[in-house]
Parts: sequence; structure tokens; C-alpha cells
Amino acid sequence: MRFDLYVPGDSWLHRLDPRSKLLLVGVLLGMALLLKHLALLAGLLLLTHLLLLGAGVPWTALRWLWARMAPLTLFILLLQPIFASGGGAVLLRLGPLVITSSGVLDGISFALRANVMAFAASLLLFVTEAQTLVRGLVRLGLPFEYGLTFSLALRYLPTIYGLWVSIVEAQQARGWTPERQGLLARLSAYRPVLVAVIIAALRLSNDMGLALAARGFGAPTPRSVWRDIHFTSMDAAISVLVSVLFGLFLAGRLLLGWGAATW
Repeated sequence: MRFDLYVPGDSWLHRLDPRSKLLLVGVLLGMALLLKHLALLAGLLLLTHLLLLGAGVPWTALRWLWARMAPLTLFILLLQPIFASGGGAVLLRLGPLVITSSGVLDGISFALRANVMAFAASLLLFVTEAQTLVRGLVRLGLPFEYGLTFSLALRYLPTIYGLWVSIVEAQQARGWTPERQGLLARLSAYRPVLVAVIIAALRLSNDMGLALAARGFGAPTPRSVWRDIHFTSMDAAISVLVSVLFGLFLAGRLLLGWGAATW
């Protein structure tokens, strides 16, 4: 199970400061939320793919994300036309169920928006190490303790999952076969495994607390940084360019109504 999506590389996106990447992703998310036009949303989705491919993210990673988004996309496409209200030509009428052309367009628009937001967020996760991302959040004002907690959670999620797998495999080696039971009996059979994982996680957290205390965590002294982040001239140029483009987009969207209609 993958918890870290980072793809090592040396592209211009990899070299950007995490704060400028957060701004870029925030702008893409804001544009996705404000747009309804199908062509513009499709263009944003294509842009995110070009940025990811340009950063060296392989097609396998993009296919992995599309596979995760496929159920949600299908769910939106099926349900949104049913519950959407509005005009348009009637495409299907089954008693109280009425599906119109505007409802179908709204469903496609919502599905595109969800995928744009997912791939825009992945743009940050695929090209930024977890520790660097946390460091950027701390430099933006997030308390250091919260940033450390977030970083440790990302680091130890695979460890906790490994504990679960080890305990399940040990139980199976002793003849434990919950899959042959009913649903309720199966859930009850997993209870001892869950208890064992919780106990192991508590022991791990206690050891981690002792290790942090031994390293002076919480001491009233200035903290040092092993690998600091730096906001370079390229970061400043990218941030200014993205901000100006987003300002022009907001002016066109709010004052001229760009992208307000689905088609």
C-alpha cells in the first residue's frame, strides 16, 4: 500500500519551493471550483497532466490515480443527472424520474471538476517530499509541533499497516480463516487483530516519545534545520505569474461571466 506518492526527479517543479507549489495548486483548485464550462475544465485537466508528465511523473502513476478516481467519476455521472434541477431538453422520463440535457451537462461538469481537483492536488504530492512539504507549511505559519505530528503520521502509516499485515499473517499461520464466516462473525474475528495492532502502536508511540525527549524536543532553545528550504528568484517569478493570471481569471469570471455556463 502506497502512502507516499513522491516521484524523485530534478524537474523545475521538483526544484520549486513548496510554498510556490502550494500557491500554484491553490490557484488550480480555485479555478476548478469557479468554472463550469466543459471545455475550460477539460483544458485544466489536460494542463495538470502536461505538468505532471513534464515533471517526469510516469504514466503508471497517472493510471493509478485514474483508477482511484474512476468509481467517484462514474458515481457523479450516474447520480448528478437524476438530482440536477434545471431546464434543457428531456432525454428520459420514467415516472417522477426526469433526465434533461442540462442535468447530463452538469454531471459531466462536476465529474471533470472532481478530476481536475484530484490531479491538481497530486501535482503537489508527486513532486514534493513529505518532509519538505511539512517544512513549507511550518514556514507559512503552521506550529512546529503540528508539522512534526503530520510528518510522523506520514512516516509511520506504512509501519502501522505493516504491523497489521504481520499480525494477520501470524494468525493465518495458526489456522485463522475469518473469510469463511459471515459478515458479522468476520468483523468479530478481526477484533483480536485490532487489539494487537493498537497495543503495538501504543508501544511504538511510547518509544517515539522517549526518542523525541532524548533529542530535546520541547526544549526552550532555537531549533536547527538539517535541510532548509529557500524561496529563489524562480519561485518569486512563478508566484507573481500565477497570481497575475489568477487575478485576470477572477476578473473575467466575476465581471464578464467567463466559464459560468456548462456549454
